[in-house]
Amino acid sequence: MITRSPEHDTDYAGQLLLRSAIASLGWRLSPIENDYGIDFSVQVFHDRFPSGAWFHIQLKSSDSPAYSADGSFVSHQLSLDHARHYATEMRAPIFLVHADIQKKRILWHCPQLDANLTLALNGSGKTIAIRIPTNQQFPDDAAQLLSDLKAIYSVLASREIVATSSQAFESSLMHFPNQDELRSKYQEKCDVLNLQRISDLCRNKQHEEAKARINSILTGLDSIIEVKFQAHVQLKSIRYSETLMSGVQEDSLFKVFLSHAQDIRELTRHGPNYLKFHSLIVKKAAELGILGFEDSCLYMAQVQHLQIGGDPASALGMYIRRSALSKLISAKYSQCARLARYASVFPDRWFLGRAITEVVNATAVYFITLRSEGQVQYADSLARSALHLCQLAAWIGEETEDFNGIVLAVISSLVIAENQNSDAFRWAQNTATAIKQPLLRKDALDCIDKAISRWEGKHVDGDYVGDNEWQVIRKMANANGIDTTDENAPLVRSLRIAARDNNPERVLIKCEHLLATPGAIGPNARLLAAKVNIQTASSKVIHCILHNYHEEGKELDSAYQAFRAKYCDSCPDSSPRPPDWKFRGVARRALEAQSIDFVRRLAGTRFGRRMTPED
Repeated sequence: MITRSPEHDTDYAGQLLLRSAIASLGWRLSPIENDYGIDFSVQVFHDRFPSGAWFHIQLKSSDSPAYSADGSFVSHQLSLDHARHYATEMRAPIFLVHADIQKKRILWHCPQLDANLTLALNGSGKTIAIRIPTNQQFPDDAAQLLSDLKAIYSVLASREIVATSSQAFESSLMHFPNQDELRSKYQEKCDVLNLQRISDLCRNKQHEEAKARINSILTGLDSIIEVKFQAHVQLKSIRYSETLMSGVQEDSLFKVFLSHAQDIRELTRHGPNYLKFHSLIVKKAAELGILGFEDSCLYMAQVQHLQIGGDPASALGMYIRRSALSKLISAKYSQCARLARYASVFPDRWFLGRAITEVVNATAVYFITLRSEGQVQYADSLARSALHLCQLAAWIGEETEDFNGIVLAVISSLVIAENQNSDAFRWAQNTATAIKQPLLRKDALDCIDKAISRWEGKHVDGDYVGDNEWQVIRKMANANGIDTTDENAPLVRSLRIAARDNNPERVLIKCEHLLATPGAIGPNARLLAAKVNIQTASSKVIHCILHNYHEEGKELDSAYQAFRAKYCDSCPDSSPRPPDWKFRGVARRALEAQSIDFVRRLAGTRFGRRMTPED
């Protein structure tokens, strides 16, 4: 008696499922006999007319597919030779299709777009497990399949160009009717490759070569506006990185953003409209950031004057200026929010979500200032509004399939997230987890992990570790009208000394008998004390309270080095403080109380605080 095997029945059932799915779309399925791993050819029809698109299918049917534990994919085993043939050797589009007989559904995957599969081909095994996503079902996701088919055609065309000799390529051009259009399209594609190269150079910190390539695009007569726009975006990233690592103050970073906005505004003067709109939003965001930075500087200077008995008139002036700034910041933020709302209904909005994230980033400094000042209600209101902007940016990215834009929205939301319990953090985590592209999803989740590490006080690789003391004091100086851009100016050098010596902990920890006090105060030190209310620009005196030794120097470190050589290196009573000792809080107050009589006895001596005609 002749019977059919269970495998034959399974294959037949899978073919029926596939035929039914293809027929429901009005497409045509044709079997292929005696071919190497290809079962069917599909011709795509639109409104009963052939569209010109077609592809191959390799079908595997199963009544018990190997689903992953979370059900997100089916494991599909291929020999290494078949996998290589599908992924890199075929010159026609092919989809791997898995028919689940029990659940009656068709799943698909395109090996020619699978970067992980291409990398795995270098392995030593004889088989490769392909992951076919369960969220790619046919015919429900036919639109996505056609989108991937279009991408496959581009991949295959690129491979064909690379494989074609220059002579054969040149000969083929005579068959193209519009030579000007051809040159323009190839110039655009070459520029895109150059932009990709620039991106790789930036990741490897090869900024000089990257800038040279950017300049070749910006000065190119045949480069289109969109490509030049992207080149400007890359240039902004380089300038931002270089400015950040140079250790300059934060307002320089916002000036980089403003300069970039002005450049792209000029570039897009005559369109296209969506890039003009993008440039406008970015410009307003940069202006918002500059206002927020000025307010931050004034706030720090204001606190310094109030806490250490500064000039009441100066503090009042800062208060008046900050009141005016508060209105300006509120108006500028409202303007940015209105532009964001317009962007949500703008017909060609696919790139505008990225501009909206710039608005959120610009609020970061002001948001921190509000929190520091105790304006919790206002800060919470700003955080809620900024989160809505992030959500709008992500929605635009999702709608237009700008997944890089979604990642930027996630990163921006972390700016206003104080901890893991905040609404902004929860939204960022949920949004990042839902990103479809694995590599971009990983990038977004990595950014979230880094944010958590920063909240926990951990160092994150790649973060700039600057001189925080200098940054704070520089902000206060700028708020009081002192120009700190020239590092060689005498007043700025004195300010540097003040920042470096603002905390004598590094010296006092060497021995419990050490004390540091101000000594001679020259004109620059007096000016800084009056304007910035910082007392550490004067010379420093190192004392030994136990033996009544003293040594004065212009800076804390030079004074201590001379003191140590004279007294400490040969002192039998040296008693270092504990390694975790900090000169703040209780410890600072205890040392000041212990040494108050000692300091009083110094008054009027050459080691006491005194004015001198020069620094």
